[in-house]
Amino acid sequence: MINLRPVDKNNWVACVKLSLLPEQEGNLAPNVYTIAESKFNAHYQLRAIYKDDEVVGFLAYCNEDDPIDTELYWLFRFMLDKNNQGKGFASLALDLVVEEVISLEGKRLRTMCKPTNTVAEKVYQGFGFEQIGILDDGDILFEIQLDEYDKI
Repeated sequence: MINLRPVDKNNWVACVKLSLLPEQEGNLAPNVYTIAESKFNAHYQLRAIYKDDEVVGFLAYCNEDDPIDTELYWLFRFMLDKNNQGKGFASLALDLVVEEVISLEGKRLRTMCKPTNTVAEKVYQGFGFEQIGILDDGDILFEIQLDEYDKI
């Protein structure tokens, strides 16, 4: 069973040790950077993705803070370890993070990926995210309307 747990002193090292396939490595900064940033950004929500009692992935989200918009959330980190990709865990973890954001009264969830990250693009679009633009750094911007979200 897939579940999300807050990143804490018991699992942060396991999150840091997660790795990507060699061809994916340029698509994400190391997880340790996101964990470090969270110590200076109190609104960051970090989650370890577990399959039963094993950490298989890592994600981070937050509400928009510039300007503050508590209805708009960003999934700004989402990854599964190279040994746990292609098993359906991504959509299960996305279901769980969407449920968390809805419980926080979020109405929209945005995420992004590099144009070279075709795997992430397929995952997001397959889940129901729609491409809504390109960010200044060239990343593809996606959004899902949570009031229209219907768990598959």
